[in-house]
Amino acid sequence: MPGVAVMPATGEVMYLVLAERAVPYLLARVRWPDVAQAISAAAPDWLDDPGLFDLPYNPGAVMVSFPQAASVAAGWGRRLHTEAADDVPSYIRRMPANWSDLSPSERRTWGIEFVGRRRTAARRIRRPRLLRAKTADFAPAAQANSQLAEVTGVQESVASERRHLARVRLDGRAHIRCENTTISPGLVDLGERGMRCVLPEAAPLVRSGTTLRGPMLLEVAAHASRICLDVAGQVSWQQGADAATHFGVAFGELADDETDGIKRLLAAANRKGGHG
Repeated sequence: MPGVAVMPATGEVMYLVLAERAVPYLLARVRWPDVAQAISAAAPDWLDDPGLFDLPYNPGAVMVSFPQAASVAAGWGRRLHTEAADDVPSYIRRMPANWSDLSPSERRTWGIEFVGRRRTAARRIRRPRLLRAKTADFAPAAQANSQLAEVTGVQESVASERRHLARVRLDGRAHIRCENTTISPGLVDLGERGMRCVLPEAAPLVRSGTTLRGPMLLEVAAHASRICLDVAGQVSWQQGADAATHFGVAFGELADDETDGIKRLLAAANRKGGHG
């Protein structure tokens, strides 16, 4: 079925995210038949839920890599381990699960009463947890960005692109799937159509024209925000400077809620002093 994830029979744990306006609110790890656990922004303690075995077949679920899942967990004050947690509480729920139409009990259990409702309710629940994220993790990327973004040749190579697409300067990190691995370059700037990134080393995988697999998870240091874009992309340009690799990423077609999520993130970054 198009757009529906299929649970692999590899014995590996699958990581999935549910998001509203591209902001993750539930992170699950699933492996049939023994692992079905999740945490949320409002309930960051692992909980067993057999209904999670149905999550990979929900069109709204986004399959993410381990580094991307670890970033989401870190934003909620949790360190993600490769093995599932033992002796965690269980949620006894109705079956079968319907993650597109949750009952009041399910919403209360996961602390996601806000989903599909007014955004103000989501902000009241999510903000205290997100503020617990340690922005110190972003320091290496921020330092690399501030030093490498001044390279004249790189600035000239993206001048025309920046004239046509409004961008906001950001310090953060982007977790991107490239071939069979996840790369985590520094995030330099972001717009509704793409972003500019930098790796403090040569990156043979990143070449102009390279197709990047979705999803893309973006971290912003200034206000500890994360957004998950379930979209593929393409390297629009690439240039090396002093053993570093600067490159632009053009997004594929974003869903309306993903575009809304980027707009909200950019507005927040502008309030924090970002610039285009």
